[in-house]
Amino acid sequence: MQNEPTSSLVGEEYEVEVGPVAHGGHCIARTAENQVLFVRHTLPGEKIIAKVTDGDTDSRFLRADAVRILEPSKDRVEAPCPYAGPGMCGGCDWQHA
Repeated sequence: MQNEPTSSLVGEEYEVEVGPVAHGGHCIARTAENQVLFVRHTLPGEKIIAKVTDGDTDSRFLRADAVRILEPSKDRVEAPCPYAGPGMCGGCDWQHA
């Protein structure tokens, strides 16, 4: 039996509600299909649009960046670094908190 080819999910966007912080500073979220997302640039409790940065249809989990905050956390602040945010410097992941 031949395996089905996998398809990249990089670039796909999902509207999700963000859960707790995981190891490495990512927050955990789940898609409507119950796929686990590890999301950067977000805070627990936020409702966001997450854009997949790593993963395919066979992945046990996906990595993503929060590209739009629909409902921000009360703890969110403006990042003081102009390079903080999705697609930019990874050293600034928590400047929004």
